[in-house]
Amino acid sequence: MSKSVLIFGISGFAGRYLAEEFHEWGYEVSGSDLLRNAYTPDYVRFFQGDLLDGERVRNIIGSINPSYIVNLAAISSVGASWEIPAETLNINVTGTINILEAARMQAELPKVLLIGSSEEYAASDKPLNEQSELNANNPYGISKVTQ
Repeated sequence: MSKSVLIFGISGFAGRYLAEEFHEWGYEVSGSDLLRNAYTPDYVRFFQGDLLDGERVRNIIGSINPSYIVNLAAISSVGASWEIPAETLNINVTGTINILEAARMQAELPKVLLIGSSEEYAASDKPLNEQSELNANNPYGISKVTQ
């Protein structure tokens, strides 16, 4: 099996850079987002899709059978999360569940990377790690803890 990665949220601010890194290391790169933008590299096999459409997510993952999945797709603005808290939780949590459920159905389980945020943790002057105290105080941070 060749090395392949599927990046959800490929059209976001970090997607093209992650795609480039995987491509340079010899991975077949696929990506999914609501829309393909001009910054999505030509070598990316693109799949249009909405994370809230569980069947579409299953079809995308099933057609690629990736070795790795990275979820960059999210409402990632704290400010926006206050404006649309229910949508933030729905996309960030339900979208992630759809990815994990689809990944679980694969014959060979892909490794899945979910991106975290310092917004999950209590304010601290010390470096944060997985043992740091959780204390999200906004809808975005709460959605990341919930993931």
